[in-house]
Amino acid sequence: MAAPDAVEFATRVAGACQASPIVQSYSVSIQDNVLVKVRADLRPDLFVDVFYNAVTGKTSFALIRSTVRLYGVDNTTSWHVHPFEDPDSHQTCPPMEFEVFLQRVEEWLSGNLHP
Repeated sequence: MAAPDAVEFATRVAGACQASPIVQSYSVSIQDNVLVKVRADLRPDLFVDVFYNAVTGKTSFALIRSTVRLYGVDNTTSWHVHPFEDPDSHQTCPPMEFEVFLQRVEEWLSGNLHP
């Protein structure tokens, strides 16, 4: 299956942000109809950064407090997760959609996901 184009990807992420009870606000930037960057603010010091390259398919999602990654999923080499319990580590995982990533963040924030 072909990677989605930049607008399609951005639309899906924006829809997930709009539907999420934890996203306070978000901004979407599309550069040259190739690169997508999204920042979703959850709390004053907590946000999600999203990056997508429609040409290479490179995708990354990261939960960040101030400047520190708390959790992330990306495919910079192959799909892997930076788990809550050790965000500097890499654990192989299947490809993940943003909606699933955001759901895991919601679960973690509500205390229903224990690393």
